[in-house]
Amino acid sequence: MPELRIVPPTAPDAKQAAIERVKAMKRAPGMLQCSKCGGRDTMTVVTGSYIGQDGKIKRGTVTADKVCYHCDKRGILSFMVQDPPKLVQEPKPRRTKLKSAN
Repeated sequence: MPELRIVPPTAPDAKQAAIERVKAMKRAPGMLQCSKCGGRDTMTVVTGSYIGQDGKIKRGTVTADKVCYHCDKRGILSFMVQDPPKLVQEPKPRRTKLKSAN
């Protein structure tokens, strides 16, 4: 059986370093950002749209909502979900009533 060794992680190449830099950029609270590429463009995929008798586009069924546009171009389906809200303050510890020693 061959000897297995742990390989140290390689230094990020220029593309990966740029992606990490974009992900680390400050953004407005609640702004959506892709966790894979760092993009902030969203897309909604609709199936079954058609042009009605009045010449207006009738919307079909939404099959994918809040999908990263850049990842979709590369064939990756990445749903963009905003970060969970952060606590402003740590909750105070609950006090327990002292039992009286009778």
